[in-house]
Amino acid sequence: MMLNHSILQPSRIHDSQPTVVFFTTTAKEALETPPLCHPAIFLNAKNIRVVSFDLPLHSDEISSFDGVKRWTMEMVEKNSDLIAPFLKEVSSWIDQHLDPKAPLGFMGISRGAFIAAFLALERNTPVPLVLFSPLQDLDNSWPRDEAQLSFPFLDFYRLSNHATFFKDCPIYLSIGNHDERVSTTKSVSLVQKLLHLKTQEQKRNIPIELHVFPSIGMYGHGTPDRIFEEGAKWMSEQLKT
Repeated sequence: MMLNHSILQPSRIHDSQPTVVFFTTTAKEALETPPLCHPAIFLNAKNIRVVSFDLPLHSDEISSFDGVKRWTMEMVEKNSDLIAPFLKEVSSWIDQHLDPKAPLGFMGISRGAFIAAFLALERNTPVPLVLFSPLQDLDNSWPRDEAQLSFPFLDFYRLSNHATFFKDCPIYLSIGNHDERVSTTKSVSLVQKLLHLKTQEQKRNIPIELHVFPSIGMYGHGTPDRIFEEGAKWMSEQLKT
């Protein structure tokens, strides 16, 4: 798999440079296209390197609107997982190009947040996660017949099914109060599940935050700059920059 990536370097670079891997749909969108590039700009202002990659079956030449449906259709037609190889390639890139001792976090918007979370799972490392209006699963984009609904990848790519891992990640999750695209209820339920697991361990001061804001944009799926900036600030504090 060929990875297309871009890097937004801060003005001051040092040996243990903090880095955030940030996903939207394409690297160009994540680092150059307003308003979705604003989290990267806010991070850059805090002297954090930001790296982004084109998601599978995404490019600057094709519309991103039905990109998740392209994933699921391809997995149905080929009976293979196209997300796992991508995550392995990105993980390998991280190992080859970033200082393993330097602070690292993952961030994403919508399907990019979904990928950021599963990248952490792939690496089996509880890094800080900033998830803006995260896609929780592939359910809504799946072709609706009985055979395909039992397709094995559907259950794996559901964030709530990996709560035992995500409960140990510092998480900032934001969601509009009436997000019809990725479901406000699913995001709230995920955070509740994570906190329930942590409280069973008698943990206190759990670094898992849920931020619900008035919905904006199409299907209530937009994110205002104040939330992007707040998430970037939270991440910078987690990375201690």
